Amino acid sequence: MSTPSFDLLDVIRTIQKQIRLIIIVTVAAMAVGAVFFAVKKNKYKATAKFLVGNPLYTDRSTLFRSWETRYVDYFGGDDDIDRVTSLLNSDTVRNLIIRKCQFQDVYKADINTDNGHAYLMGIFNKNFNIKRSEYKDMEVSYIAYDSVTAANVVNTSVKVLEETYRSYFVSAKTAISTSIKDKLVQMDSAINVLTDSLATVREKYGIYSLLSPNRQLITNGESRGGGKGYGRAIEEIQNVESIKDQLVTDRSHYISMLNEFATSSNSAMEYIKVITRATPPNGPTGPSIWVVLGVAGALGLFFSVLFALIMAYYRVLDAVQR
Repeated sequence: MSTPSFDLLDVIRTIQKQIRLIIIVTVAAMAVGAVFFAVKKNKYKATAKFLVGNPLYTDRSTLFRSWETRYVDYFGGDDDIDRVTSLLNSDTVRNLIIRKCQFQDVYKADINTDNGHAYLMGIFNKNFNIKRSEYKDMEVSYIAYDSVTAANVVNTSVKVLEETYRSYFVSAKTAISTSIKDKLVQMDSAINVLTDSLATVREKYGIYSLLSPNRQLITNGESRGGGKGYGRAIEEIQNVESIKDQLVTDRSHYISMLNEFATSSNSAMEYIKVITRATPPNGPTGPSIWVVLGVAGALGLFFSVLFALIMAYYRVLDAVQR
């Protein structure tokens, strides 16, 4: 059985013969595309951009250490950006966002049920996006059927992120401050006990000279007194006084650290700097009418030509077989 001939000239002739069908199908496809564009519900995309601050810039080691000169960048590096991205991708942060944005009212679902919450989280995950640029700024976007909703979700996302990111560092520093405060209470109690002990011994033996830990007398005169146990009392005073002096020195150091942690954990510290705030978009997102018509027309043209060529080939094949 011979193979039917169907070369380039046959293709051109077939297209010329079926040009009417091809045009009709192409126009029909464009019409369908236009109808689809007209009836589809518009979606709006809101976007915000922000920079991540360097947590070390507001750390006590940077604010209160002047003997070591080192450069600390105000903006965060790759590791800080990765941490922020992880926070935004976490279910904890996203749950806070959908609750603050009242998703149960926007998308008409009960957020307090498992199915309703999963449905709302699915909508958020589908329409929310976060990415970073080569300039180390970050961009968050959200797509919604309402432009105001889209902008509100984006701005709320950035706000929740900033609060969560800042609370991590503030909580860590607050925990350290609480530990220092507890230690100060213990030290105050110990100092009071030592003070009472020193006062009792001094009054008992009449020793009112200031004895330093290195056993030197710091008075205008000599220590006077006597009696049984006088020498031992001097030794006890020096021993207790040395412990008390060290505790007082440590206490002042702890108070200094407490003030430093209190300053560096202030809630006014900024860890996220918004450079472009989200506003309700003026136009819908997605392809324009011309793109839709072009794609629909191209698809209609392609499949109509393909259909005409296939039909012509099988007609030639049938004629050869006969």
